[in-house]
Amino acid sequence: MRAQQTLNKVWAWLGEDRRLLEILLALLILQTLVVLLPQSPVAGSAYSRWLAEQRTTLKEWANPLSTLGGLTLRTSVWMRIPLVFLALSVAARVGELFEHWATLSRLDRRLRTLACAGGVLVIVGWGMQRLWGWKQANVLVWPGEPVAITDAGLTLPPRKSAALLFTERYGLYLIPQGSTVGLNVQAVDSQGQVLLLSPSARDEPQAELRVVLSDETPDAYFALPQVGFVFRLSRFRGNGMPVQAQVYRIADGELLAETTFQGDGILAANDVRLQLSRQVLLRFEAVYNPGAPVEGLGMLMLGIAVFTHYLSHRRTSAPTPTEPPDASSSTD
Repeated sequence: MRAQQTLNKVWAWLGEDRRLLEILLALLILQTLVVLLPQSPVAGSAYSRWLAEQRTTLKEWANPLSTLGGLTLRTSVWMRIPLVFLALSVAARVGELFEHWATLSRLDRRLRTLACAGGVLVIVGWGMQRLWGWKQANVLVWPGEPVAITDAGLTLPPRKSAALLFTERYGLYLIPQGSTVGLNVQAVDSQGQVLLLSPSARDEPQAELRVVLSDETPDAYFALPQVGFVFRLSRFRGNGMPVQAQVYRIADGELLAETTFQGDGILAANDVRLQLSRQVLLRFEAVYNPGAPVEGLGMLMLGIAVFTHYLSHRRTSAPTPTEPPDASSSTD
């Protein structure tokens, strides 16, 4: 009997309007942190490599945030606990709604139904994200070219603006992550003939290379085997992000020439001219979250229901002002 009474008290506590407001505020805070903090697109062993890349921006906060689950909020216990309470609160409110339907006003019926529906949509939206959502970091966009999301096998039209989050595909968003340096590289001899460059020993020589110099990979190497040269490109931090180009002789490693530039550049060594055309590459994080619109609609419905109920309750509970006594009826 005592256990039944305790259970009834807990159930009534979960069904209180204040619980729904507290859960809504907790979810809003967590969603804000998800936007402000970088969230890991990978799990398992790949997470350690991703975390190492984030240390350049998070610095000494990287380890504490990782330990507390701040970099995996969407799947962490911090998100699951409010969602569990939300599910229990919705269940309690649905039971209370059926039990007291006949005694409730029309406004109360609508607001309680709206709150229950909103809570269900928030939970369903989170579940859709967990089942089908994914992320891909470091999506690089060359100027005027389509956006290639290689892991998902998707190609999007060229971006008109880096500030636009939405794409032509439902549930797919491109979150701006700044920019980095891209270089178009071509080598010519003294007669102007194009020489083939080898990006690596396993790749076929190419007439033109594309090189990306980012914070994670600030150096790039490629070779010109027919003349015995190897080239190194390095990006420095600082204003303008200058790039240094060097050429070495493969046989003995001797430095033959070097130059530093911020725009386009030319590196000359013997009869070879290395032409470098600099590009600013936009960086994005591709996020596919089919449950985001559903979850957002649920949060909106919860907010409308909670605050409308609060305002209506405050209006009905406000004391009615009493009229002052009539002066003519008072006696001296």
